[in-house]
Amino acid sequence: MIRTNQSTIFEPAQTLEDIKSDFITVASHQLRTPISAVRWSLDTLLSGRAGKLSTRQKEIVIAAYQNNKFMVKVVNDLLRASRLDEKGTSLMPNFENIISLTKKLIKKHLAWAKASNCTIILKSEKNLPKVFIDFSQAKLILDDLIDNAIRYSRSKGLIRIYLKKTKNFLIFRIVDDGIGIPSDQKHLVFTKFFRARNAMKAQTEGLGLDLYIAKKIIEASGGKIVFKSRENRGSIFTLYLPLTKSQFENQVEGERESVEDILKKEREFVTITVHELKAPLGVSKWSLEMLKSQKPGRLNKNQLELIDQIYHGNERLLVLVRDLLNLAKLQEGQFEVNIKPLNLDPVLAEVVSSFNSSIKVKKINLKIFKQIKPLPLVLADESRIAQVLTNLLSNAIKYTPAGGKIDIQVSQKSGNELKPIFQKLNYGKIYHTKNNKGYLVFCVADTGVGISVQDQQKLFTRFFRSKKILASQVEGTGLGLYISKSIINLHQGDIWFTSEFGQGSNFYFSLPLV
Repeated sequence: MIRTNQSTIFEPAQTLEDIKSDFITVASHQLRTPISAVRWSLDTLLSGRAGKLSTRQKEIVIAAYQNNKFMVKVVNDLLRASRLDEKGTSLMPNFENIISLTKKLIKKHLAWAKASNCTIILKSEKNLPKVFIDFSQAKLILDDLIDNAIRYSRSKGLIRIYLKKTKNFLIFRIVDDGIGIPSDQKHLVFTKFFRARNAMKAQTEGLGLDLYIAKKIIEASGGKIVFKSRENRGSIFTLYLPLTKSQFENQVEGERESVEDILKKEREFVTITVHELKAPLGVSKWSLEMLKSQKPGRLNKNQLELIDQIYHGNERLLVLVRDLLNLAKLQEGQFEVNIKPLNLDPVLAEVVSSFNSSIKVKKINLKIFKQIKPLPLVLADESRIAQVLTNLLSNAIKYTPAGGKIDIQVSQKSGNELKPIFQKLNYGKIYHTKNNKGYLVFCVADTGVGISVQDQQKLFTRFFRSKKILASQVEGTGLGLYISKSIINLHQGDIWFTSEFGQGSNFYFSLPLV
């Protein structure tokens, strides 16, 4: 059994700015896009525009909708917190009408407040001035405060919101008679991921980021947020919102963060993301499979198409969560490979057969060339090598146009035969050429889009996807090659490539022979 070590975590070629940029890209684009697509399809199903649903069908779709709504909040909260931590959020303040905003938010929450058997009362002074704040951020903060007050209220609860002016601030105060906060945990209220023990019993879901984000934003805006609370008696949260431009404090960039600091935050992000998204994704997968089976009732053609779209989006998210989980394990040194003598003939056959439908749809000509039959035994973990082959073949199919060609070549080479090949590479280093028995070398060659010279330097770094690939909207996480490289390195092998932009790519990896 072999585990990762610290050297697999960071590639020297990847700069600090690359890490920040790629991190935000994968968080916003790769997570939010499929979640939004799923939301649209669920909205269409629930609206009845694709056909009427039975009561049971509607219950299943509503459950999937609630899971999707929770995932949206998880991703948005994590993204907001990460950007704040990395000084990546630029506040855009203006003079805004908080009375109007508060009334709209109360109206938005009335149905849920009624369902929770609680009442919301607004008391406001007349002729209140506008506040100088970022409207979008203020809206999210006030929305979260009202949401929390309802969520943790008691039966027949009363929520009171007060708006009034002091000398330098407009005060927004929200008072509830809910479960309150235990006295021994009050000092943790504004810390990241804090959830009071009684809150966790009342509502199992949640990240504990709302108040952390609120404090960061309000203080960066020149205001402040304070609270009072007693367990089983309720809570009072008070926001002091700035009235003038002079009160607004621009975010000042602090000391430059080290690579270790950024990676620590990245590890925190992926760990929490995986933990929070796995459960709702699993529930959604079960719900969708139930609907696809049509056991709860027959579906028309339009409804089935929407279910397929939702299922595809859910599967895409599951792939991303799996990749993030692998990344978290790599970074924490918990990624394991169970190496033993292995015949890769059946592994290769199984991986190729799993792509038969994709190959057929794109009319790709795929051929396998084996220099040696049968293949000699290698030292490898079957499931991990299958993961690498799956990633390389998946990429080749995705980036090869219809009617293109993919060749899988398997050959045997000595360490001395590999050395001159590696010397020609214009990126990275190759370390493993000393196995006396030699190496089995796999090559997945395609006639696809190829890789530009600029992108070749960054190809095996975390979250990297070239701008041209992003523009083409081809799905991917930007983690597959990084994880594949880590897996092959743990096998005492290497992974490399040759490519010409517009002409295709050849991806190779070597494994030591027994």
